[in-house]
Amino acid sequence: MGLTSANTLFDRFHSPTRGLLAKEEVFSHIEHTISSIGGPFEIIVGADSQLKSRGTFFALVITVIRPGHGGTFFYHKFQERRYSSLQQRIFQEAMYAVGLATEVRQYLRDRHLDTPIRLHFDIGTNGPTRKFIQSLLSLAETNHFRAEIKPNSFCASTIADKYTK
Repeated sequence: MGLTSANTLFDRFHSPTRGLLAKEEVFSHIEHTISSIGGPFEIIVGADSQLKSRGTFFALVITVIRPGHGGTFFYHKFQERRYSSLQQRIFQEAMYAVGLATEVRQYLRDRHLDTPIRLHFDIGTNGPTRKFIQSLLSLAETNHFRAEIKPNSFCASTIADKYTK
């Protein structure tokens, strides 16, 4: 896996059940799922990163959940330069999550679907990331998203975390 350029970011996602998909296929699948199956859905976007000697490894995840009936997820992983600052990495994760959530929201709005989208940040009240909580929650609010942190941010702290290893 080489370095990812801005032009190819978010272009391909993996699905545990469907394999490798283009971003448009992921969005179309989300649209079809929401519009064809009754009941409310939740969409959650999260990100995580792992600092390694060769660079910073990121994973972005979109989860689609039908409460009480399960769900599915799609992930995109990539490598960038080495972010040695924890603050840089955490804020980069958040910016990627906000950008992807904004794309999903616009895609669904263009198709007259109004499904809430939440953000999950891999930060919490324990540990060194606690000092970023207010800034990231404000970032989410400014972009009209509700956000959650640990221990409720499973999309980032569990699913995305798995794919940064």
